[in-house]
Amino acid sequence: MTAIETRYYDGKSSQLRKVLIFPLPPDRLHVQGEGVDFGCALADVRISSRVGNTRRHLYFADGSQCETENNDAIDEMFAAARTAAPGRLLHHWESRLGYVLFALVLTAVSLWAGVVYGIPALAKQVAFSLPAATDKMLGRGALEALDNTLLQHTRLSPTRQSEVKALFASMKASIDDAADYQLELRASKLVGANAFALPSGIVVVTDAMVELAKSDGELIAVLAHEIGHLRQRHGLRRALQGSAMAVVVIAVTGDVGSLVSVTAALPALLVESKYSRDFEREADDFALEYLKRRGIPAEAMAEVLTRMDKQSGAAGDVPDFLSTHPATTERAQRTRVAH
Repeated sequence: MTAIETRYYDGKSSQLRKVLIFPLPPDRLHVQGEGVDFGCALADVRISSRVGNTRRHLYFADGSQCETENNDAIDEMFAAARTAAPGRLLHHWESRLGYVLFALVLTAVSLWAGVVYGIPALAKQVAFSLPAATDKMLGRGALEALDNTLLQHTRLSPTRQSEVKALFASMKASIDDAADYQLELRASKLVGANAFALPSGIVVVTDAMVELAKSDGELIAVLAHEIGHLRQRHGLRRALQGSAMAVVVIAVTGDVGSLVSVTAALPALLVESKYSRDFEREADDFALEYLKRRGIPAEAMAEVLTRMDKQSGAAGDVPDFLSTHPATTERAQRTRVAH
């Protein structure tokens, strides 16, 4: 193999010198040029990775270095050197279109899997590892924010309010660790017949939802569903999923202070994003199990879901993003089949 012409820098000044690098079998090289003359083992030379046809650098133990565009000659000279193997492998991959396309597909699939499965799984782990007080911190002020934008004071009669609250109190008494849950009744033309759970343990039910339920059994089904969301900490998990960076920071460092960004966005998340199908299914399963324990037919839940679906379809002026209960027809059918 012939000598390779390179540019040499001694690492102490910016002076450039032209030198030649000679291979000395079996495993050494010699550098010779303008005031430069030394030899060393190939294993003692660190080589920059080959990226396309960009300039390569050879770093020597004394801090000096050489640079050259003659990548093929460098690869040939260091072909037997173990330290150069990773660089050759990377260049081999990047030089072939098939490998590049495979890497792009693999990257896209990895990103998709991370978003669809990784972040939700991590959010669940983080949510259940945080103390219950965290939910209260996140929910603090959320109801006030909603009251200032979408909700108004309930217009139900005092008698009806007392009946619904008594029903909720009875439910709490029959569920473990539910003593801190609260029921809030609100009116809202924009939200319509709806109910949702705040991470702080508050279940908000609209007047229209109370009026939509034709029996206590149907109203219990709605309330049990929202309690199911509380039990699974869906509100916190959804808020965490909406802030992937906060999830990662909390999971790695345990720094709950990262939830500040989640807190600020919580009111919007509660009304502008839907629960996932998995979240709805988990809440439905809790509600169905509760109805079974209370001896209430599962049909009560299916009926109120079907009625909600019909009403939302008839109210063409209700924006889709305000619906926190997507696919109600599908859920009603699943309820009838499950029980």
